Amino acid sequence: MRAPVYVYDPTNTDKQSKVRGIGRYLQILKENTPPDWQFVHSLSGVPSHAVLIQPFYTFYQHPFITGRVTDRQIAVIHDLIPFKYPSHFPVGIKGKFYSFWQKMNLNLFDHFITDSEVSKKDIQSFLKIPENKISVLYPTLAASFWDNQPANTPSEDYFIYVGDGTWNKNLSTLAKAINKTELTCVFVGNIFKDTNPEHYKHPWQADLRIFFEKALNNKQFVFPGFVSDGELLALYSRAHYNILLSHDEGFGFSYVEAASCGCPSLLNDRPIFHEIAGDSAEYINGDNVEAVAEKLNLLVQNKSQRARLSFKALERSKKYNQDYFKKRVLEIVYPY
Repeated sequence: MRAPVYVYDPTNTDKQSKVRGIGRYLQILKENTPPDWQFVHSLSGVPSHAVLIQPFYTFYQHPFITGRVTDRQIAVIHDLIPFKYPSHFPVGIKGKFYSFWQKMNLNLFDHFITDSEVSKKDIQSFLKIPENKISVLYPTLAASFWDNQPANTPSEDYFIYVGDGTWNKNLSTLAKAINKTELTCVFVGNIFKDTNPEHYKHPWQADLRIFFEKALNNKQFVFPGFVSDGELLALYSRAHYNILLSHDEGFGFSYVEAASCGCPSLLNDRPIFHEIAGDSAEYINGDNVEAVAEKLNLLVQNKSQRARLSFKALERSKKYNQDYFKKRVLEIVYPY
């Protein structure tokens, strides 16, 4: 008989986590795991003979657990971006203390899950965790994306960005490139509700501040605020291209979301995007403003290339289907 599985879910007590990546990932887990798996916001009542999954292992906060709670404990480490680029993610004394504590606590976990082979290599390199203790589980999408097949909708001459505003997203370069064109880009994400540059003074938001300064009072930048999944699907389906110029990522959700809607992507020429997208996307040196601006203009003009990549992206997105995710997560949680 398989051991019961308990997944830590902080969204009941932390409303902000519902609109962050943790909310989306938990939604995916709830939609694609057995009905007897329990999602809890407290360890009270969790039996010792169970499997405990921490779906977001964070290094700069108080540890979720400080000792052995269940027979098998699994942590999900999505990426190590702050570890790889410490100058862009400075932490204070408390952050350094928690980071040290969290690293020490890694030995409390029997296995680790991550989103890509690139992240797996980072975990091996930075955290010295053996390869055989790390499994790659490519995320799937929320059911709303798979349930709504893309309509044959003609694309419009706007680009779309969906995501957060941390340094690795490279939004300042995108803004500078857009300013060199006459093109429009729609920016979707909770972070874009407040577009005042003066409100972004935290060191982790330095690049975001530059972005909003470049976008200030510029009609080329469209900020719809929060949108439902249905609205997002419509935006992807009509967009000419999805753009993701990130310096680095653990996965690249917006590529797969866009691809599932038949929307191709322009991606930074980085290993993670080649792993996720293969030859189904356009690539560019995301640090070269002039090159990005020129590429955006060329993409608008080349309708046949857009149609070709739209088909390839749609086919590539099927690699991340729900059946794969369901099968793989069970293989990892129940290895024997």
